Amino acid sequence: MQFERLIGGAAIIFGGFLLFYLIPDQVTASAGPIDPSLFPRIAAWLFILLGAVQLVMKPREAAGFDGYEFARLVGLTLAVLVAALAMPRIGFLPSAVALMVVICAFMFERRYAWLAATIAAVPVGTWFVFVIVMGRPLPAIPF
Repeated sequence: MQFERLIGGAAIIFGGFLLFYLIPDQVTASAGPIDPSLFPRIAAWLFILLGAVQLVMKPREAAGFDGYEFARLVGLTLAVLVAALAMPRIGFLPSAVALMVVICAFMFERRYAWLAATIAAVPVGTWFVFVIVMGRPLPAIPF
């Protein structure tokens, strides 16, 4: 399908735009053990690499439209948007934990030990890496 190749080419162009224009222009260097542009550069390279994979892969037969899966995608997108908007108001940890609850609900995970570990470990681990290890601030709890 030509649309898949078009998406792959667009991903490569977007990754190049990020890597060569947007990141150097918008990310400022600051003191710390890790360069602030490291994670955006990794994301840009992933766009380029995965776009190239999409270009060279054999196109597969088109799948039919599933309204239920599309509604789940829209719901998950709205949850991420709400979490991003709530983060400056309530802080990183509460909004990230709430987002992980929603994501786990969308995944239909029923093993309670995995749910608890995922809901707690992902936000706390992310906070630890950015705030403690790298010294990069995340929105704090305002109360």
